[in-house]
Amino acid sequence: MSSTEPGLYTALSRRPVTEVITETITERIRSGALKPGDKLPAEPELARQLQVGRGSVREAIRTLHTLGVLQVVRGRGTFVAEPMQQPHSEQFVDLSSASGPDLAQVLELRIALETAAVSLACVRATDDDIAEMRQRVADHEAAAERGDVYAEHRTDEDFHDSLLRASHNQNLHAMYRMIVPRMSDFRLETLKLERSSQRFVPGHRDILGGIVARSPRESGNAAARHIAGLYKELRAATEESGASAHSMLEFSELISCFTSDPDITRS
Repeated sequence: MSSTEPGLYTALSRRPVTEVITETITERIRSGALKPGDKLPAEPELARQLQVGRGSVREAIRTLHTLGVLQVVRGRGTFVAEPMQQPHSEQFVDLSSASGPDLAQVLELRIALETAAVSLACVRATDDDIAEMRQRVADHEAAAERGDVYAEHRTDEDFHDSLLRASHNQNLHAMYRMIVPRMSDFRLETLKLERSSQRFVPGHRDILGGIVARSPRESGNAAARHIAGLYKELRAATEESGASAHSMLEFSELISCFTSDPDITRS
């Protein structure tokens, strides 16, 4: 299928931009118009077809990559990902069944704390803070390459803790430390999910990239997107277990609570 087929994408109505782009692409995949392995148009072309800014397209692609819907290959482009064969382990489903709504509230709090922390870090982080965050990212990527899930668990905690410390707000950091033990088992089980490294590693890079660029919007959106992807997995596994998930938000609802679109549609 050609990535430049005319009429594949049409201009969007006046709605939250990133949300509508993700819905549009997801619906194309569900309908079969886009199949696993198909390449999406380049960002400028997709933005032109949808009549939106490239920033909105970039945010939507990052969101769908976080969710495992798209695969971004550096130097080649963006492709529809192959469906996961076993999205949730038995242990993950059991954990979600027993604690899903409670863990969802913890994740909502975590998003609030981390988006605030990374925004402050954009202003307050020192060169030493940034060097430490870079090292934490590298440590986690090395653990992921080795396939050492317990080292991934430890280095993921270390990275996120470094974000809070870079905010130089002791109360914010203390509040975050209070919820870390409640997330430990969940964090470990999410790292065991298929393709977890494809979501964790780019998420960490995006958050750090926003801080290095001193962009609160970019880093805050990246942090919210990163954690909301885990929230979505939790909600899906809770529903899969047969437990009630009525108090848990849809991914798009959660994202809209904590992120800002880089622009608005023009029609």
